[in-house]
Amino acid sequence: MTTAGSPSYDVAIVGLGPTGATLANLCGAWGLRTIVFERSTAPYPQPRACHLDAEIARVFQHLGFEDDLHRLLTVSAGMEYVDADGRRLFTFEGFEREPLLGWHEDYVFVQPEIDAMLRDGLEQYAHVEARIGDDAPPLDELRRLARYVVACDGASSPTRERLGIGLLDQGYDERWLVVDVMLRDPGVPPLPGIIQQVCDRRRLATFVPSHGRHRRWEFRLAEDELVPDVWRLLAPWGVTRELGDLVRAATYRFHALEAARWRDGNVFLAGDAAHQMPPFMGQGMCSGVRDAANLAWKLAEVIHDGAPDSLLDTYESERRPHVAAVTAMSIEAGRLLGRLAVDRDALPLADTPDPTRWSRLPGLDLGGAFPIGHQLPQPDRLDESLPDGWVWVAADDGVVPPDGRPVVVEPRATHGHRAVLVRPDRYIAAVA
Repeated sequence: MTTAGSPSYDVAIVGLGPTGATLANLCGAWGLRTIVFERSTAPYPQPRACHLDAEIARVFQHLGFEDDLHRLLTVSAGMEYVDADGRRLFTFEGFEREPLLGWHEDYVFVQPEIDAMLRDGLEQYAHVEARIGDDAPPLDELRRLARYVVACDGASSPTRERLGIGLLDQGYDERWLVVDVMLRDPGVPPLPGIIQQVCDRRRLATFVPSHGRHRRWEFRLAEDELVPDVWRLLAPWGVTRELGDLVRAATYRFHALEAARWRDGNVFLAGDAAHQMPPFMGQGMCSGVRDAANLAWKLAEVIHDGAPDSLLDTYESERRPHVAAVTAMSIEAGRLLGRLAVDRDALPLADTPDPTRWSRLPGLDLGGAFPIGHQLPQPDRLDESLPDGWVWVAADDGVVPPDGRPVVVEPRATHGHRAVLVRPDRYIAAVA
C-alpha cells in the first residue's frame, strides 16, 4: 500500500527494448508496481538481435510465452568458421548436446516479433503501467516516483550520461556493415543452414540463416572505406534484387564497453546501458535478458520480503564477471576471423572458444563445487511444477529440508545430488 510521501511505484523502467520489456514482465510476475517509459510508439521495425540461447528461452517460458516461442523461433544449427571458398575450418557443433535447460542450445528469430510478444505480455499485469510514446521524466523526478529505477535505455543511455558513469573500453573497435534481407522464397538461393564466420582475407564476413525468410550478413569495413554497393557484396552468395528485399544496410562500430558501475543509489543500469560487446557469439541481447532475470527477483525480495537493500549489490557482483567472460569470448571469436584469414592453422585446438563456458555464473560466490552456480536442469518442463521463489529440489522423497517438503524429481535434474537449493532465477545455490 502506498502511504503519504512514499513513491507511487516500486520500480520505474526507462526503455522497452528486450531488456526493459523482459524486466517489466518479470516485475509484473513478481507483483511489483511498475511504470515503464518508452518514447517509441511501436517496437523498432528492423531486425537487430537475431540469436538467443536456451537460458533466455527458459526465462520467456517462465513468463508464459512458450506457445509464442514455438512460432517465433527457429532452432539454429550452430556456428562454423569457413575459408573464402566456404570450406569448413572448424565448428562449435562437433557433438550433440542434450537440451539440459529444456530448450535447444541456440535459436534465431526476427527481433520485432519478439519485441511485440514482450510488449503484449504486459497487458496481463494491472499493476504495470506502460507509458508508450512518452519520454522518461528527469532523473530526480524518476527517483521520487519509484523506489528503484532501472535504465534500459540503450548503448547511448541518457540515464548513464546524467549519472556521470563512464565506460570502460575493453580494447575492441571495428567498423562493420550489417545487411538484412527478406528472401521472397526462403529456399532461393540455396544458402548455408548454419551460421558462418567467413575467414576471407579480402573481406571478413558473417552469415546468419535467421528465422523464416530473414537472412543476415555482416561485412568488415576499412576505417576510411565508403559503404560498398550492398548487392555487389551479396552477389557471391547468389542473392539479387529479384530474389529478396533489402530490409536494412547500416554501418556499426563493433566494440566492447562496460559501464564503470551499474548502480548509483536507487538507479541501476541494465542491458546495453551497462555493457556492449561484439556480436560474434550472439550474446548481446542474451546478456540483457540475464540482467533482467537476475535483478527482478532481488527487487521483489527487498520490496516485498524485507531483504536488506545490500542484496541488490549482488546484481552487479554476479552479472559483471559473467558479462566480462562472454565479452572476452566474443572478442576472441572476432579476432579469430582475422587470424584464420591469414593462416588457417592459426587455431591450436586448446584455444578453440568453448560456447558452454558461460553456463556458470562466475559472480555467484557461494562456496562449494559443481553444480553450485549452475542452472537447474529442466527435464520435462520441470519449471512448471516449481514455485516462483526459493525451492529445494530433491531426487528422493526421503529428503526433508527445514522449510517444508521439497519438489521431488528424477536424479538428472539435481546433477546426481540428493537435493539442491534453487534460487528464484533457477540457479543452484547449495547442495545436500
